[in-house]
Amino acid sequence: MLLVQFQTNPKILRSLGPNPLMPNKDNNLFVSVGDFLCSGVGRYYEAHLFTHAMFKRRRVNYSIHLILDSDVASGAGREIWGFTKKLEQLAMEIQNDVVNASVERGGRKLIEVAMQLAEFAVPGELSGTPEWVTRKLVPSVSLNAPPEIDQLTSSKLTNTALREDHKGPATLSFGASPADRLAEIAIKKVVGGFYYRTDFTLGDGAMVHNYLADH
Repeated sequence: MLLVQFQTNPKILRSLGPNPLMPNKDNNLFVSVGDFLCSGVGRYYEAHLFTHAMFKRRRVNYSIHLILDSDVASGAGREIWGFTKKLEQLAMEIQNDVVNASVERGGRKLIEVAMQLAEFAVPGELSGTPEWVTRKLVPSVSLNAPPEIDQLTSSKLTNTALREDHKGPATLSFGASPADRLAEIAIKKVVGGFYYRTDFTLGDGAMVHNYLADH
């Protein structure tokens, strides 16, 4: 897994996360690209744009957008947990001491990310909350009706085991596309990155906020 942290401006970060989530004060966002081998799904590559936020006085990861190359994994993640997923082309490789990854859709390069394998990370340096929150949205079959489902869902990673962990300087760029607006997310500073191998289980989740009940 390649994970790169960067900072954006507060207005953009606020627009990417719905209420009642509270954005992190450091304006941090993250891009990860991983090679997954999952039971019931198989092997696939997946890129993930996410952030940290506060929800009901606890820190959570908020999933903004996922990009992957498997229709099976895309359907399961979107229809069960509610993760926003699209099918695209991903590539990832290690050349000398640099990990490179890219994402392409519609003939446009959307993400290019790289990190130098500069040193081993200190134990505990790569840490965070195991809770993931995302907005599950299912539109109505009727054009003028409200969505059938509009809610925040929560799930937690368990059985996590970190096998290997490197860190180093990183680069990140978003490409312009008329169909994907990642290029509108300002990259003010790339903080750095990690490259690691890990095992985990994504189990059952729960609805934690129902937007339809707000109306």
